[in-house]
Amino acid sequence: MLIKSGEHTHLAQLLRFMELGEHLAHDCAQKQSRLAPEPGMQTFLVGQARQEGYHAFVFHGAIRWLAPKATQSSEIAEQMNHYRQCVEAAIAREDFAETLVAEQIILEGLGEAILRKIEVGLVKRGAPFRRLRRMLIHQEEAHHQFGLRVLSRMIEQDEESCESLRKKSAMYLPLAKTMLFAAENSFVSLKEDPQDYWDEFERSLPPWLQTPPPQHMTSLFLSKTVA
Repeated sequence: MLIKSGEHTHLAQLLRFMELGEHLAHDCAQKQSRLAPEPGMQTFLVGQARQEGYHAFVFHGAIRWLAPKATQSSEIAEQMNHYRQCVEAAIAREDFAETLVAEQIILEGLGEAILRKIEVGLVKRGAPFRRLRRMLIHQEEAHHQFGLRVLSRMIEQDEESCESLRKKSAMYLPLAKTMLFAAENSFVSLKEDPQDYWDEFERSLPPWLQTPPPQHMTSLFLSKTVA
């Protein structure tokens, strides 16, 4: 993504999408830390909340530098708020696994995919603060991997089934795609296709969330049902 003259406002609007996502991730991680069953998980989530707050601060600063008067898309804010309500409902039910699917797997995975694709263009342009940008990507990746590890352990210990996790994701994946495509005008103005970003994100999903699931996962579902 090469940013040309006149495209700063559109990039700022895209970063606003990221900023809203970071605020949501911050609030979710804070509440997850109170649901986590183990001290190590609690410590990680407290640290994640702190990092998400810093990410939001960085994006806000970049927006002010790029286009101080850029307006926020009401559609993006509305979709993000809908996602937030679903996550908060899972938190109220104390469904820790569902919050991990919604936050660490889907929201963090999508954020990481967006940042990685944006980074390619910024490197070509010789944009400043590369170390900072790489740090943000690595932290997003760490948050995503944390969710994968915890959920994989839940599956191994039969605390959750693959099928159950797929059902939990059924509401969040369409919402996440709707959120992404709510920023379509910004992508198109930057000569980017949001579908490419979504495809990149889908490739990062664990096998039990891919559509259709791999054959060995289908066999696993059947064996669990028979058992």
